[in-house]
Amino acid sequence: MTGKNTRIENWAGIQELVQMSIGTDKGSWWADPGFGSEIWKLRQEGKVDNRTAGTFQQFLQDCLAWLEDEGIAGDVICSAERSGKNEIAYAVTVLRPGTEPLIIKDTWNAL
Repeated sequence: MTGKNTRIENWAGIQELVQMSIGTDKGSWWADPGFGSEIWKLRQEGKVDNRTAGTFQQFLQDCLAWLEDEGIAGDVICSAERSGKNEIAYAVTVLRPGTEPLIIKDTWNAL
């Protein structure tokens, strides 16, 4: 998505990139068909069961891997757990050397 020399100095910009990556359906962005997540596949199933949180967590990790690949983040750690009948609570922690971790928490609803 970005060049190896790209620097994002604004830490809030990282939060926006994370949210864009999660909220964009993979294959739907004209500028980069590989950008985004496959979380939409879970919404098509229309249910949350015991395996859904694990799949959701893997989709998060996959859609945010580019942050590490491009050197924007040193590490991206994702977690997800079922929090209701149709909900998954998730957290994304983005680490960069010399800065405080950025932690983004949210809930995804399958309906």
